[in-house]
Amino acid sequence: MKIKIISFCFLIFPLVLLKARTNISSTSSFTHTFQKNEEPINIVYQNNTLLINGIYVNGNIKIYSIIGNMIMDMDIQNFSNITIPVNLQRENLYIIRIETSDNRIFTHKIVAR
Repeated sequence: MKIKIISFCFLIFPLVLLKARTNISSTSSFTHTFQKNEEPINIVYQNNTLLINGIYVNGNIKIYSIIGNMIMDMDIQNFSNITIPVNLQRENLYIIRIETSDNRIFTHKIVAR
């Protein structure tokens, strides 16, 4: 019985992944709300541009490759609605780390498309 269940899992799992991959859009975006009274934070990478809004303080943004190489390190005066041109290699995973002046840290993963 265990062998049948394991075999069934191996047959179904690739189908679930295939279905999940078909719903991937051409942009990488992230929205998160930390408290009920805060506006959501939006991070979108589209057309070699990183768009960030929803953080209303100064801070620093760093972009890392998935293996830990720093791609960019930039101080930002106000994250409220910022556009950063950055050329990321397509189909690679990157980590966006935002550190704010009020000691909050936001980390997000994006796939460059």
